Amino acid sequence: MKKLILLTLLVPMLGTAQTNGLTLAETRAMVLAGNPSVRESLQRVAAAEAVLRQAKSAYLPTITMTGSYGHIDASLHPDIDPTTRYSDSFKQGSAGMQANWLLFDGFARRARTLGADLGVQQSHELSEETNRLLILSATVSFRQAQLAREGVEIAERDFSFNTNLEDDARKRFEAGALPEADVHNFSIRALQAESAALQARLEYDTARAVLAELMALPDAILPESMCPAAIAFNTLTAAPQLASELEYALAHRPDYKAVKSGQLMMAQQVRVAKGDMYPKIALTGDINYADREGYANSGQHGNYDSFVGVAASWDLFTGGRKANTVKEIYAEMRALEEQQESLRLSIRSSLRRRIDEAVTAMAVYERQGKIHELSIQVRDSVEKAYKAGAASITRLNEAQTDLTRARGAYSRAYIAYQLTLNQLDIETGRVLEDL
Repeated sequence: MKKLILLTLLVPMLGTAQTNGLTLAETRAMVLAGNPSVRESLQRVAAAEAVLRQAKSAYLPTITMTGSYGHIDASLHPDIDPTTRYSDSFKQGSAGMQANWLLFDGFARRARTLGADLGVQQSHELSEETNRLLILSATVSFRQAQLAREGVEIAERDFSFNTNLEDDARKRFEAGALPEADVHNFSIRALQAESAALQARLEYDTARAVLAELMALPDAILPESMCPAAIAFNTLTAAPQLASELEYALAHRPDYKAVKSGQLMMAQQVRVAKGDMYPKIALTGDINYADREGYANSGQHGNYDSFVGVAASWDLFTGGRKANTVKEIYAEMRALEEQQESLRLSIRSSLRRRIDEAVTAMAVYERQGKIHELSIQVRDSVEKAYKAGAASITRLNEAQTDLTRARGAYSRAYIAYQLTLNQLDIETGRVLEDL
């Protein structure tokens, strides 16, 4: 059934994937639709909601049915008549019903309900955090797959270029216009390019397997029709400012919000612990009926009683247990405050690092773009000179190698910048707006 649901979600995306490949947004949606961690987090939300309903049930009365049946041997030795002892043996069956309705417990019941409500809120925040971390994994894997796909295309273009030169060199050798060593050189270069293409294909398949695992696809295989979209070298946008990103993150990061919810839950636990120090007052009542067979040899004998009233209890001394419970919770609250501060510092440091990486990556990308353009011009110029006999084969090999490297560096710089921006959106929690 789960596989059927997942395939139903994927069908609308397959048409797009067959032509352009999966986009980053589609990949994220498929990971969130198929990964079992999402379903696990939703079950934890359901569990928290059940805890809230349990807390609310304390406002309702409880009704208990009791019953028993057995054989009794009874012996009576009255103090007023030491010489007399009565004994009897009879069967007894009893049934009863008891009702209790808690009227006051020092507001502990209300605090438990508010704490459970905050628990539901925190479970939703932790579920969002699960989604955020999955999106991070999906994004990194998608960008790596894109880069691996570009690596395959670069290697295949290099292989095609050297194969064409090999064929041209063979024809010129057969015509007596080129030494045989040049033919072998291009053959070696073509084999090296083919080997690089095979290695690039392996890296691409590995990246696709990671994506398939995140999507929980059967057999962890990503169909060829669902390959990640090719890199679209678009104009880059400037990196955001740290102050605005940090402000947004502290207001929207689900893990940071979950810590704050945990602090509020602890505050309610303090109220619960303090409420346990007050007396408890409840409205109570019961109805009981006992039936005795063979009692005092008088045949069958029935007994009925009922009670309605108010019951109160107050623990006057518990050996310091309740007071130390309050101290324990206060200590846990202070620990959560330190955890929150640690997380805030971690978020700020991470955002600063990402922004610095983005600025550097953008500068590197701009320069790699110029290197790539110049490398194409140099390779084409050297190729023409080689075919005209004005450049050596060594120089042509160098120019082609430089172009292949420049293309790879250009692609890596673009992916590095895009991935850094993606990670910024994920680390601030802004990516969750789309969900």
